[in-house]
Amino acid sequence: MGLFDKLIKDAVSGAVGNAVSEAMKQAIQPKADELAQQAVNQAAGALNQAQQASAANAAPAENQNADVQPAGGNAAQMPSKEEMEAALGTLGSLFSGFAAKAAESMKLCPKCGEPAAADKAFCQKCGAKLPDMTIAEGAKCPKCGRQNDPDTKFCAGCGEKLPAALAKEQAAAEADAEVLALWKEKLPDFPVWNCGGTELALEQIPDTDTETWRFSVRLESDAAAQNAVRQYRQLLMQNGFQKEGQYPSDEHLYKRVNGVSMHCDTEHCFEGDADSPDFYFNHSQPYGGYDYKKPESKPKQSGGLLGALFG
Repeated sequence: MGLFDKLIKDAVSGAVGNAVSEAMKQAIQPKADELAQQAVNQAAGALNQAQQASAANAAPAENQNADVQPAGGNAAQMPSKEEMEAALGTLGSLFSGFAAKAAESMKLCPKCGEPAAADKAFCQKCGAKLPDMTIAEGAKCPKCGRQNDPDTKFCAGCGEKLPAALAKEQAAAEADAEVLALWKEKLPDFPVWNCGGTELALEQIPDTDTETWRFSVRLESDAAAQNAVRQYRQLLMQNGFQKEGQYPSDEHLYKRVNGVSMHCDTEHCFEGDADSPDFYFNHSQPYGGYDYKKPESKPKQSGGLLGALFG
């Protein structure tokens, strides 16, 4: 991470920092460039002076009193540590000041995180309804009135949950409810997910032999994700799904109703993040078919000549 990006990160936090960082860069870039150029010029001037002093010491005695003109004109002294810290402090204050102004005049889309002007009612990126409050208003405690930093969940003064955090939770709950409504429409043959988690997602996978849907969910930990997968397998079996085919497995459960086959694949749940399992649903048949029976093996023939003749 570069110094410029670090100052941005220090000025704001979390999603707010990501949302307004580009605007902040545009506003602060001229001042940052000015301070950086001053530092470069000072360092170059100090180096030029040192080179000239070295050359003068090495020259013959009769030339040591001659006037030596610096190649770069009047060279500046190398900035001290205190001067550099003061310059960085000035830049950091500019960032913090702009972050505060941005928080007062901007909203964040609760669905996609896109920033928007305070007078906008709907997100121009995803169309979701924007909150009535700005970023700064969402961080102001309704109980004690303290103005907290953007993207803070609880008030630093009294511990009250802040309006922006409540709005974010409500938006997440509404988004999850939309996914479950889509599930009931697209996957009516499968029991609806009720095993916890957030950030639910349901999408159809293109270019598959049978219509396949992928459902994903984020749990609070890897262990919770493992437990949720087991819970959903149990839910499937309670609804008539079972192991079928030539290679029966708990990871592939099937159910057949009026000749229609239903299949849930949990074998590939954790090929992504360990706390975000994926489930796959389609209407494929089990390998080897339903009610598969292993072929009976023929009895071994007795050995020797008699076995060969009469086996």
